[in-house]
Amino acid sequence: MKAMILAAGFGKRLGDITENKPKPLVQVQGKCLIDHHIEKLLFAKIKQITINTHYLAEQIANHVTSKYSDSADISIVYEKEILGTGGGILNATKNFGSEDFVVINSDIYSDYDYSKFKNKSSTKVFVVPNDNNSGDFTVKDGTVMLGEKKDFTWTGFSVINRDIIMSCQKEKFHYWEDCLKIHAASNMLEAEILNINWYDVGSIDVLNYLNKES
Repeated sequence: MKAMILAAGFGKRLGDITENKPKPLVQVQGKCLIDHHIEKLLFAKIKQITINTHYLAEQIANHVTSKYSDSADISIVYEKEILGTGGGILNATKNFGSEDFVVINSDIYSDYDYSKFKNKSSTKVFVVPNDNNSGDFTVKDGTVMLGEKKDFTWTGFSVINRDIIMSCQKEKFHYWEDCLKIHAASNMLEAEILNINWYDVGSIDVLNYLNKES
């Protein structure tokens, strides 16, 4: 299995922290966010990894190349003009062929075992329960259901096939809104509910909490 890490965003929600540092290089519990993902992929023996970049791209490229060039086949794809999450995946995975691959948002932190991505069916998102009904959607019988009830949150993990990404027929598009949501609307998007510790490192409060826990 191959993997794609989304790392092109600006990280604006972290304010001054990402003014001179890209969000994937922000440290959580003593390690850069992107290192948590790469190391867990390598431990799972997923060694062909593609990373898209845009904001402060050179910093990410230098960091990843210096640490992992001898241990993994990592391609870093620079987006001169940001393409959106879906466009970024489409652009960066041109050499992936037709096999399924895992997509990981770089700005999440969890204790999920990445070896469990293997042998998963494609067009599947991985979710966690949301007791406040402030999540993204609901799940019924292993399928994403759109509607008013939003008691599950998408973790930023998914398994997809490039043919599905290509079906959007756009250069710039959003992975959820323009791709996965369409499949969900047709009851074709599978969901796997995870019992894990999971965090969206999208605010200073979450970042501070995680680093206090280390």
